[in-house]
Amino acid sequence: MSGDPRKILLLCGGPSAEYVVSLTSARAAAHNLDRHRYLLRVACIEENGEWIIPEEVWSTETPPSRIDKLFDLLDMPELCPTGYLTHRSPAEALARIQQWRPNIVLPIIHGAFGEDGRLQGLLDFFGLPYIGSGVLANALCMDKRRTKDFMSAQGVRVSRHMLFASHTSAEQREDQFAAAGNLLGWPLVVKPNIGGSSLSCGLARDADELRNLVHRAFDADTEVLVEQYVSGREVTCGVLDLAESFGGRIVCPPTEIRPRASRFFDFDAKYRPGASDEITPPDMPETVINRIQAVAEKAHDLLGCNGMSRSDMIVDADGQPVFLETNTIPGLTPTSLLPQGAAALGINMTTLLTGMIEGVFQRLVETRTRRGAL
Repeated sequence: MSGDPRKILLLCGGPSAEYVVSLTSARAAAHNLDRHRYLLRVACIEENGEWIIPEEVWSTETPPSRIDKLFDLLDMPELCPTGYLTHRSPAEALARIQQWRPNIVLPIIHGAFGEDGRLQGLLDFFGLPYIGSGVLANALCMDKRRTKDFMSAQGVRVSRHMLFASHTSAEQREDQFAAAGNLLGWPLVVKPNIGGSSLSCGLARDADELRNLVHRAFDADTEVLVEQYVSGREVTCGVLDLAESFGGRIVCPPTEIRPRASRFFDFDAKYRPGASDEITPPDMPETVINRIQAVAEKAHDLLGCNGMSRSDMIVDADGQPVFLETNTIPGLTPTSLLPQGAAALGINMTTLLTGMIEGVFQRLVETRTRRGAL
């Protein structure tokens, strides 16, 4: 690569319950980014909304220990030496980012603010190109109920579901508790309508458990999704939009998820090493594999995703996928599923990140060319 290295800003953290997950993903991305090709700088949004933008810029000369030191301090700020990390307001932080003028922003902020379209809108406003989906796709995919309704309207099979809202009266909510089992059947999966990493989720076997789980989920969101428990094999499937020189559109092989201690893929099963068996590709007929990949790609396109997405499904006894949700910023931790799907095709993390970054540059060139032709 000729010329000066391009500058990549890695955004991590965020004011959500997935702050630590984001730091783990960002640490993995920082270690695997090709620093022969790019200069890397980190910006972290803390849980209280303040920003941290260290002065250091990482290149090929940066030792891995330097990367680990920063993420250790972000993860455990009580150990941070006085003055090492300067906290800034969002306005100050954005001014510093504009001064540095990154070529591409890599947002790895899961959950609220990072994955609901607000961060993407902010980056659009300041004219900062970024990896991943735009405002609309992030906002829609973050809302599980509306994503399901949209996909169902497009002919994709989804699990039956109903929504509980915190603003409804206690009497109305009791009517919903009484009707849920008859409408959807027991057991029922309960989860916050907006959020990720299976936080505040549970499985209700009767009305009392449903009541307790819904009230607990209201601590995380004002809307709670209650859905039919679909018996079958849980799978996930990633879709990548890489630069043409890295393969272009790639639909990864699905991964089957078999939690060892729980009935579904909860937070512990996702992030505790050894808590789940993850098989890529699963031992399924090729026709079923093709159906899973077709649903994942259809969701990616219909929902307006870009760069990357990962769609979760249940494959029922007839080998038919039932769509659950789409993640626009999937985890990039050592145990995350999107990197596993890519690795099954021989795409390591460095190639994955480079392909996505160069894909953004390719689209920018194509956009400018089209505008110049008008």
